[in-house]
Amino acid sequence: MTKGYFGLLLHGHIPWCKKSGVWPAGEQWYTEAALETYIPLLNVLRELKERRIKTALTINITPILAETMADNYMKERFIQYVEDLIKRAKSDIQKYTNHPSRKKIAEFYLHNFENNLSTFYHNYYTDLLGTFKWLQDEKMIELITCAATHGFLPLFERDSSIFSQIQLAVETHKKYFKKEPKGIWLPECAYRPKKKFGNTLRESIDYWLHNSGIEYFFVDSHGILTAEIIESKNQLGLNTNFGYNLETGVSVFGRNINTSRQVWDAQIGYPGNGYYREFHKKDHDSGLQYWRITDKSISSEHKELYDIEKAQENVKLDADHFVSSLLKEAATFSSKYNEKGIIVSPYDFELFGHWWMEGIAWLKRVFELIHEEKDIKMISFSAFLSKNKDKFSIIKMKESSWGEGGHFQVWKNPEHGWVWSYINNSMVEFENVLALYPNPNQSQQKTLKQIARELLLMEGSDWPFLLYTKQAKDYANQRFHHHHQRFNKLIWAAKDFNDKSRLSISELEEIESIDSCFQNINLDYFRKID
Repeated sequence: MTKGYFGLLLHGHIPWCKKSGVWPAGEQWYTEAALETYIPLLNVLRELKERRIKTALTINITPILAETMADNYMKERFIQYVEDLIKRAKSDIQKYTNHPSRKKIAEFYLHNFENNLSTFYHNYYTDLLGTFKWLQDEKMIELITCAATHGFLPLFERDSSIFSQIQLAVETHKKYFKKEPKGIWLPECAYRPKKKFGNTLRESIDYWLHNSGIEYFFVDSHGILTAEIIESKNQLGLNTNFGYNLETGVSVFGRNINTSRQVWDAQIGYPGNGYYREFHKKDHDSGLQYWRITDKSISSEHKELYDIEKAQENVKLDADHFVSSLLKEAATFSSKYNEKGIIVSPYDFELFGHWWMEGIAWLKRVFELIHEEKDIKMISFSAFLSKNKDKFSIIKMKESSWGEGGHFQVWKNPEHGWVWSYINNSMVEFENVLALYPNPNQSQQKTLKQIARELLLMEGSDWPFLLYTKQAKDYANQRFHHHHQRFNKLIWAAKDFNDKSRLSISELEEIESIDSCFQNINLDYFRKID
């Protein structure tokens, strides 16, 4: 008899990077993820379906990532990227003719590159979104959404921007997956309750989720554990292995601490296994990675060569350990509360395959092991909700995120907090301009829609995050200012469309060719909300 459920969520997000740099930051963010993460997982899920192994996996594809996947220019860039890697691998095979160990690794890469490009063409017909939809329709996965451009919603000072991010997310999800999204991944798990800003009482984030038909979302563990129970419906108290309802009727799940540590923790996390592929050290000529992590204390120049077979042995060991941890967690919860709980395990999608090369094989092994288990089963969050929502206690939550410190300081601090005055002032400016055009003509709409795109892209949480981590600080600073400058140029033109000198057709078309997402954007989503 099943003692509990495993709720696995993969959060897929890459910021819009079309024609905005290639490497080390830019288009290659997407092409790497498509090659190393998205296509390999689709291959695994397709194989498991043929073997009649159901996964009930939940995947979030952010709307801006969906727009990237659907973009024909980015499809071509992906093909060019993989074809170049194939050439590099073939060159390395020749170069390492007298070095059997390295030659074997180069052949391993070549096989993967060729196989993934072949499946992109022949199995998925260059349409990754269509394949995700097919797996959704076959009940292999549940697809949920996210704010349109991954905007950090609690720091938005205008309700129009919260509404536009969420409503556009719902609309984009329906466009590609032909279903209303039941769940949403709040960017950075950032939640804010009803709060007073100046003299204005602002509604909670879940108020806007409910407004757009969203049924559930996620917070980090402390979001649940520091909450206040308003109405108890069970004996669980505050526990991340069950769901809760908020006063708006929207449900919320909290991240399970133990399973998160098994993957994320720098000391004990599986991706740090010494036999796994070292991400950072690369061949000077080809850029391919030939080394294993070895030991975290070992310097880069002394890393040992990657051993494919040994890595796969450790994948099995780590997957076995993870599933045994799930069984223990489910059994403990069931025994203590006489209730079937859900172990909520959300991870960044791109961790698997890209950062942690063996991660996709690890997922496959986990799926296979759980399929054979009687005591624990995978379940989608909407399915768990339909079984248990009436038993969820009603809570009131505080502000939280899954960033360092658990609150908002990663995205707003003295060093880069300046971005928020730019963002929030731009929101007000756009509301004011839209008020001038209750019924814009077709020409005016072109400019106004591009203003909306630039605002949305400026709002992405990626820019302050990268400024904080300094991983791509200069790039993030440049990208943010590019969107802000384009916004300013366009809004200056919109303030007086009669002055044709403010914006030429060619200038608008150039901007449109770069930031071409959300073609059918609804301007009414951005109007001031009284």
